[in-house]
Amino acid sequence: MKAKLHIGLLPLLLFLYLSCAGKTQVVDEPPLSPLRTEPVQEKTKGLTPREQEEFVVTDEIYSQTLDQIKEFVQVLNQVIKSKDFEAWSTYLTADYIQRTSDPQYLAEQSEKPILKKKNIVLKSLSDYFIYVVVPSRSGAHIDDIEFIDRHHVKAISIIRNTRGLLYLLVREEKQWKIGVW
Repeated sequence: MKAKLHIGLLPLLLFLYLSCAGKTQVVDEPPLSPLRTEPVQEKTKGLTPREQEEFVVTDEIYSQTLDQIKEFVQVLNQVIKSKDFEAWSTYLTADYIQRTSDPQYLAEQSEKPILKKKNIVLKSLSDYFIYVVVPSRSGAHIDDIEFIDRHHVKAISIIRNTRGLLYLLVREEKQWKIGVW
């Protein structure tokens, strides 16, 4: 009989918990989207005072940005599948091109087991595209995004229940590009 009493209280306790849970609100942090787990910590270095105003990611901004990035990745996937290096390079920031073209970076990437096993030595950004990007990103998909600030977003892909960083994206002149930071 005691067990039945406790089971009977379960719906009531659940109702009370859920009704109270929604009443607590943290004013200093932006609302979290169902997929995001952290509030945005915006970078302010180099921003004007107006740009330094608090950046809040609303559900609407999150949803719009996620849709934009999903569309961006779909177009990018087609470019990568067609192995169009010239078109792909237009989706890169100058910093990404500089970092990925660096001989030291290419040498480090050439030491990765999959390239080493095939005796592939990367010598240029074009090599990086053909031997690294094409095999690993042509079927990429976006499951989530994480805002760093209004111009920097992490594109996340979930594979076998594990979140993985797919791209670091930078918004330049109203267009998303693959970047490094």
